[in-house]
Amino acid sequence: TRPVTRFGTAVYLSGGRQTLRHTTLLHSTPRRSRHTETMGGGGDANSKLSALELTATGFITGTIEVVILQPMLYCKNATQQGLPLTLNPAVLYRGIAVSIGNMATLTSLQLPLTGAVKSVFTGGTDRQLSDVEKIGAPAIGGALSGFACAPMELSMIQQQRFGSSLVATPGIIVGELGITGMWRGLLMSCGREGIFTAGYLGMGPVFSGKLQDQGWAEVSSKLGGSICGGIIAASLSHPMDTIKTCMQGDIKREKYGSVSQTFGTLMKEAGPKAFFRGWAWRTGRMCCAMGIMTECSYRIPKLLFPHHYTEEK
Repeated sequence: TRPVTRFGTAVYLSGGRQTLRHTTLLHSTPRRSRHTETMGGGGDANSKLSALELTATGFITGTIEVVILQPMLYCKNATQQGLPLTLNPAVLYRGIAVSIGNMATLTSLQLPLTGAVKSVFTGGTDRQLSDVEKIGAPAIGGALSGFACAPMELSMIQQQRFGSSLVATPGIIVGELGITGMWRGLLMSCGREGIFTAGYLGMGPVFSGKLQDQGWAEVSSKLGGSICGGIIAASLSHPMDTIKTCMQGDIKREKYGSVSQTFGTLMKEAGPKAFFRGWAWRTGRMCCAMGIMTECSYRIPKLLFPHHYTEEK
């Protein structure tokens, strides 16, 4: 039996007889799962969600990711700053409240911002995005979320270093740097968040779809997409993350000053490899995070807003 596709209808030729099977295919290609298409972009099920629904989805998704992976974040930050590692849960989860607020807020911003950029790309029409658009939209949305990221991560890193309270830390920073000091490391935050968001909302789903087109099973393709997207996004953004972390850990500028000064200091210390301190911790976390966040951003809307998915089988 072999399929011949004509005008969206697959004609199966078998034993000299023709049987028609109406399909939604325009070409005789493997069908991607709705899971992959949901994360993929224009025309997907999540495009039906309102900005408020996307915000709620992002907030819950970000919270789940941090609760699971906070120890890896601590180890990454400590390694970048040359601080000792620990297995003490009280230390590993120090700053967890700010970390949850940070990731939940960022994800709740990144989903609707990415959706808004996708709408600009499509001009409001219900068409499928190209792979470049699927990656470009979250990159822009993620970069915009960096304005919220910088002050929250600054507070978290200061808490992790000195053990000050959630309430007292921002006051200490403002007292040292002024109100604008809360945005220390802003440029690096925007760049890093742009690449990170392009990874979990763009590269991961795109790679997963490509793997499914090659005949991979859905579970294997999602795992492969998360790993590929995580490694690429982590590697491209890690130098920015290292510079940002060093700047935010040293608000008195005793060692790390501006972006260019921090770059020069790190180069003098260890050359290019200095920018990849903590790479293994961050890459591992990002691969896990992309799997968690992709899965959550697919499943949570179905639980909270099932009326958008009544047509799915």
